[in-house]
Amino acid sequence: MGVPKFYRWISERYPCLSEVVKEHQIPEFDNLYLDMNGIIHQCSHPNDEDVHFRISEEKIFADIFHYLEVLFRIIKPRKVFFMAVDGVAPRAKMNQQRGRRFRSAKEAEDKIKKALDKGEVLPTEARFDSNCITPGTDFMARLQEQLKYFVHTKVSADRLWQNVNVYLSGHETPGEGEHKIMEFIRSENTQPGHDPNTRHCLYGLDADLIMLGLTSHEPNFSLLREEVRFGGKKNQKRITAPEETTFHLLHLSLMREYIDYEFSELRNHIGSHYDLERIIDDWILMGFLVGNDFIPHLPHLHISHDALPLLYKTYIRSLPTMGGYLNENGHLNLRNFEKYMEKLAEFDREHFSEIFVDLKWFESKVGNKYLNEAAGLAAEKEAASKAANKNKVLIGEGKGGVGDDEEEEEDMFETEFRQYKRTYYMTKMGVDVVSDDFLAKQAKCYVEGIQWILHYYYHGVQSWSWYYPYHYAPFLSDIKNISGLKLTFDLEKPFMPFQQLLAVLPAASMELLPESYRHLMSSELSPIIEYYPLDFQTDLNGKQQEWEAVVLIPFIDERCLLAAMDPFNDKMTKEEKGRNRHTECAVYSYDSQKDFTYTSNLPQLFPDIVHCHVRKTDIPMDAWHVALDHVSRRFDRSALYFCGFPTLQHIKHKFFKKKSGVVVFQQSSRGENMMLDILPSQEGEPVCDHVAQQVLGKPVFVNWPHLEEARIIAVSDGNVKFCLDEPPGVQRVYDRPSTPPPTKVTCPSDKEQKDWVKDVQFLRNRKGIMVNDTSVVLYGQLLSGRKYIPKANGVVELEKQWSKQVLPFAYQTIVKVHARQKWIHGSESLGPVTKRVQDSSDVIKDGRVRVVFNVPHEPQLELLIQNQHKYCVKYSPGYILASRLGITSYLVSRFSGSIFIAGMHGIHLPNVGLNLKFNKKNEEVPGYTKRTEKEWLYSSAVEELLAEYLDRFSEVFNLVSRNSHDDVFYEDDVWPAEDQNGAEKVGEITSWLKGHPVSSIGRTSCDLQVLDSAIVERIEDAVERAKVKKSTKKVRVTVKPHLLFRPLEQQQGVVPDPDSEYRLFDRVINTRESFSVPLGLRGTVIGIKGAEREAEVLYEVVFDEEFAGGLNIRCTSPRGYRLPPCALINLSHGARVDHSSHKLTAIVKPQPATAANFNSPRQLNHSPRSPFTSTQVRAEPRPTRTHFVSHRAISFLLLPFRSKGTLMLKEMLKIDGAGTGSPSSHEPQRVRVHYLYTVCVRIHAYDSLTLSPQGHTFVCQVKLSNGLMVHGPQCQSESDAKEKAAFFALQRLVGLPLLPSEAKGYIYNSSLHLNLLRVLCPPGALLLPPQGYGPAPLWGMPLPPPHHPLLQQNQPFFGPTGTFPGAARPQPATVPPIGSHNQFIPLQVCDVCRIPSHVGC
Repeated sequence: MGVPKFYRWISERYPCLSEVVKEHQIPEFDNLYLDMNGIIHQCSHPNDEDVHFRISEEKIFADIFHYLEVLFRIIKPRKVFFMAVDGVAPRAKMNQQRGRRFRSAKEAEDKIKKALDKGEVLPTEARFDSNCITPGTDFMARLQEQLKYFVHTKVSADRLWQNVNVYLSGHETPGEGEHKIMEFIRSENTQPGHDPNTRHCLYGLDADLIMLGLTSHEPNFSLLREEVRFGGKKNQKRITAPEETTFHLLHLSLMREYIDYEFSELRNHIGSHYDLERIIDDWILMGFLVGNDFIPHLPHLHISHDALPLLYKTYIRSLPTMGGYLNENGHLNLRNFEKYMEKLAEFDREHFSEIFVDLKWFESKVGNKYLNEAAGLAAEKEAASKAANKNKVLIGEGKGGVGDDEEEEEDMFETEFRQYKRTYYMTKMGVDVVSDDFLAKQAKCYVEGIQWILHYYYHGVQSWSWYYPYHYAPFLSDIKNISGLKLTFDLEKPFMPFQQLLAVLPAASMELLPESYRHLMSSELSPIIEYYPLDFQTDLNGKQQEWEAVVLIPFIDERCLLAAMDPFNDKMTKEEKGRNRHTECAVYSYDSQKDFTYTSNLPQLFPDIVHCHVRKTDIPMDAWHVALDHVSRRFDRSALYFCGFPTLQHIKHKFFKKKSGVVVFQQSSRGENMMLDILPSQEGEPVCDHVAQQVLGKPVFVNWPHLEEARIIAVSDGNVKFCLDEPPGVQRVYDRPSTPPPTKVTCPSDKEQKDWVKDVQFLRNRKGIMVNDTSVVLYGQLLSGRKYIPKANGVVELEKQWSKQVLPFAYQTIVKVHARQKWIHGSESLGPVTKRVQDSSDVIKDGRVRVVFNVPHEPQLELLIQNQHKYCVKYSPGYILASRLGITSYLVSRFSGSIFIAGMHGIHLPNVGLNLKFNKKNEEVPGYTKRTEKEWLYSSAVEELLAEYLDRFSEVFNLVSRNSHDDVFYEDDVWPAEDQNGAEKVGEITSWLKGHPVSSIGRTSCDLQVLDSAIVERIEDAVERAKVKKSTKKVRVTVKPHLLFRPLEQQQGVVPDPDSEYRLFDRVINTRESFSVPLGLRGTVIGIKGAEREAEVLYEVVFDEEFAGGLNIRCTSPRGYRLPPCALINLSHGARVDHSSHKLTAIVKPQPATAANFNSPRQLNHSPRSPFTSTQVRAEPRPTRTHFVSHRAISFLLLPFRSKGTLMLKEMLKIDGAGTGSPSSHEPQRVRVHYLYTVCVRIHAYDSLTLSPQGHTFVCQVKLSNGLMVHGPQCQSESDAKEKAAFFALQRLVGLPLLPSEAKGYIYNSSLHLNLLRVLCPPGALLLPPQGYGPAPLWGMPLPPPHHPLLQQNQPFFGPTGTFPGAARPQPATVPPIGSHNQFIPLQVCDVCRIPSHVGC
């Protein structure tokens, strides 16, 4: 636990401290350390509030392994991977462990009792007792064996693990996990060949890891932990799937700089004596004064009440007068510490003065000063008798001060202050007399505790047996006269595992002990029975949360404990004796020379390792001991910058503290924030064209101080905009003088200027960084990863890949790149692409690679897609269910949500609703409810559930229908009769709901496209049927290297095929290695979860095989998983874009993700739907894919009459009817017309294409305005391709809705006379360009070619927007109503694809 609330406080104080982990932005780490207990707890009991939750050990082990795999893959350590499980802790820690375990056992017992009182039926399986996560238990012994198996598996099979040394320090090695890690780091720092630039990453959930990391004084040190969300409900289930978890990196490099800013005022007072490393040491010491796992917090010093700022301000005032620092490499300077505590003691009086007035008022009302007045007087008399020879003024009843009124008032204050403290000691610590000796003992114990902790953090355990013997700490003003103390500690030995179990476990967990010791916890004759109370009190002691309360249980007496255990030590079994021991840590490494079989302890879950290549080396427990006088080497790195480790030094700024309400952890911070104010550049106001010349087309670093690389594509000052003029799909970096970027200059429109102003406002203040006035905004694409690109002569270059999303950045916040980095590898360094690719002899001279592979049988899902309506869940509006049930639609809506019924006292509000829909969270329950844009829909299962509910508890329906406006209902109103017990009835309802299968179904976001479980089950059946067919077909092809995808860690999250379009039922293959899903495993998409950014989209996939770590996502076995786009290649997308098929197919093009079509329950599951949700950041339009396709679009209108439509289609496509496709000598001239609009359709086209029919085949695509893409068959001539595609398209036209589509131009055939259009179009149909009509003489005659003098003049070709010939002013276009007889059905021929017959891979 460390220091409660400390992590949140420093994150609010220093807003830039943490960053969200992005796989391609993680710095390169040498060593990764895991504090394992946080992972074990998270995977074993994720939701303690749910008394129905059960989990098997096998599931726990599999989840832990999966978590370790993901963490390793995220960080990818280069040298060391250290896993540390908590072993036997020092005695000082056991008091906190004991209190925590007693409290958790009592809370679990109370929850079970409440559930049973409500009538809930609990599962018969035993619940998981989290107290078993303690060294020496049978569970921990089994976990240790499985961790060894896991290490052997990964080192033998995973090449990423084969390059590192894997350390496993289990529960049998004494010491807390994080301190065993720090012991290893200190030992490594003393080695002669140690690299001072070693980069460390420590994973853990405890806040004190920040202090531990800073004790190493290593600048390249980062902490990894899960995202923290405060303010949520306690019973909210935590996410246990690590791929869905947001991780944060906290960089201690920034923490060091923030500490420097915090105490920068001292530079003016102590000058050259200012030493940041010593300041950091003292900062660590001050953090101990607010309490931690070993000593309680000082009275009234709470982090939530600004205790830390008080400590810092006092330190700044005290340090110049102390003549030195407090913490000297883990040794407490008592003289300086006493001076600091004297200054800090003023807080006690200030705090008491605030409540003094309230105490006087209370005294006047009660009539008695204190309840313990007699005891206080006794203490005063004792103190007076001891101090009589010193002529000390005694404070007692009737003793008045001598002097003026001011002295009397001061004496009165001191009297009350001493009495106030005396009452604290009497009530909290249970003493009768508060003497000077007692206070001196309190001060000594507390100072001993500070020294013990300092030594523990800097050098390791100073004494295994020492502990702080009180539940409470003394007042600050009572910690005095300490400079002359002699602090000595005896090292002694750590407890044995079973001794610790008896010391920390409550009687409720006695089953975790060997049977021979259990009676010591429960028997009345046990000599230590007093240490295991069944009931106990807790004291918040100024805290706010129950988990922060002091658990008032007696401290274990070590001598009594060992004496009670001694007679029963010989009664342990051989297996128990094997658990009750200390063992050393082990390091595992890959050794290709070793080859043996490693036997699994759980062969039904984890198979034996047939070929194990692991070498194990044991490390003696004292091997990492470091001399006390050793001081870590400290280097001046002020002039260095290590890539990935952020610093504040890149941009000039000033800093100050202010309550600015910076948003941290989704909430506005309440205290002061360290604000960073960027200073204006010395070069003056930036000029847009100069900035564009410097950065346009070049990579820069953005998002200071957490620098991310971005490619700048536009620069704007609101009045002018410089943009890259690149072809669609090109993302090139122009960082060489010989290759200037292609640039175009535009004047922003009114809308673009407004958007620019919004961007400036958005960038003004971010994470405590004050950007101030912004005159130039840069628009860039963030680095999304790197990808190997084969070049000429066998050279392979690791090229940067840039996101398609464009984001704004203020010019003054960027850091320019001064050196260009390039990764170039020879083909031999890449190795074989996969095991299917043969050796170098198969590399052909012209740069192609021969690939041999077997073609697997794919499951046949076409019939299932067509008939999915037979299997998917049918949903109906609420009024239909209401009519069938004979109730109102209001009751259907209300009971499908939440209904709260209060008891007599109204404290607990049981929810008796079905909980099938969640409006605020935008969540639904698949198979039961579905949300559309306007309403909720319900399945027949909801109808059955409501019918049963109505039959069982109709009285609840009656009350809710009578009181429709109430939010909470009461038991007495539902069951008013005296013989009716409302609490029992509510318990009966909740028990019935808990027992229903719907309670175990997880809810999903309404934005998630999903397939129902019935369809998923049929997909699994189709996969199993396909497995029966053995594939014997072997394919041998030669391909260019860039067409092969090899999963490499250097590619770091790059999407293999960014143009892939994902749909439900799509077949995909996993391309990510070393995660839970095996590489190359195929599966089917059964869900799509949208997001604002492509990298955040998740696809639910049910795979063809089960695998360790698989999830049950609406499937019958654990073979499901959620994966991002970078982990998948879409096989179905490849089949869709393959035009070699002769089949006629119709594909629905994706439409924008609007609420109307995103939530429509009537949409086909196989229809593509955009997985992206709306965002405030504007994105550039996605370029059209142009690989192997030449575009030629022809627009025209069609009446819904087949004859006229066919004539017009043939005329505009120039089909000669012969089907030969031979070019005619009288072919009319074709010219470019920039804009031509019709009343119904506006279509985008590209330059015309001249095609040669010899040796080529053609495919024509026809796009309807509703998004339907119609593909014609492959033909040998252009005319045949057009005619057959048109005929098929006309069959699809009947009943299609009108949906205009916008574009900029199209190809116009000048020989087509305007009279033809008048014949084919009804009266009133006009051709409207976007800017109005052109000059009258141009209409009805062929247009001049582009070089014609008329078009070379600067005269406007089009008239005013919205006008037509002869119009005096703009007239709104009249559109015929939909469904009228003259409705136009717009048709668009989108592509004529040229596919050379000889084309290969």
